[in-house]
Amino acid sequence: MRAFRREGESVTLRSLEERDLPLTMQWRNDPRSLRWFVSDAPLEWTAHHAWFTRYQASESRDCMFFAETSDGQPVGQSSIYNFSCDGRRAEVGRFLSDPELRGRGLFRESLLLTLDAAFGPLGVEEVFLAVLSDNERAVRLYESVGFEVTHRGSGERAVVAMVLPRARFGQASARADCGAS
Repeated sequence: MRAFRREGESVTLRSLEERDLPLTMQWRNDPRSLRWFVSDAPLEWTAHHAWFTRYQASESRDCMFFAETSDGQPVGQSSIYNFSCDGRRAEVGRFLSDPELRGRGLFRESLLLTLDAAFGPLGVEEVFLAVLSDNERAVRLYESVGFEVTHRGSGERAVVAMVLPRARFGQASARADCGAS
């Protein structure tokens, strides 16, 4: 599923392309983003480009997405990867967003489109993710779309593990749609 495009109300999710890499690296290296990654070391261009080149050459089912508004303003990046051998579970993450656009609901919509891709065309039954425990805003976002905490680490840079089964996503999406009316 390397070629992908799905349109939401305000956001379009499409396959990540090489032309997106300068922006994704800029967002990742922004101090407002960097603090939320397990590795808070800034990315170097050669490593970032090599990562994308390996992804492009790979035969894996991994999917990398780029989100933009309907008028083409870049919003963020997301991914579906680490598929289980039977393809029923996958990790979602590698989330990045434009720090200037945070708090407007645009990344929430791109997350919903990412999950819709996982549970729809990719046929995944359950997705999981990990987030730093002090990133409370992200934890609240994930819970709002149906994720449940399965493990909460302790200590500095502790991680929260979360899971979302397909059935729970459908229920959370229906509640979100009803609430938006």
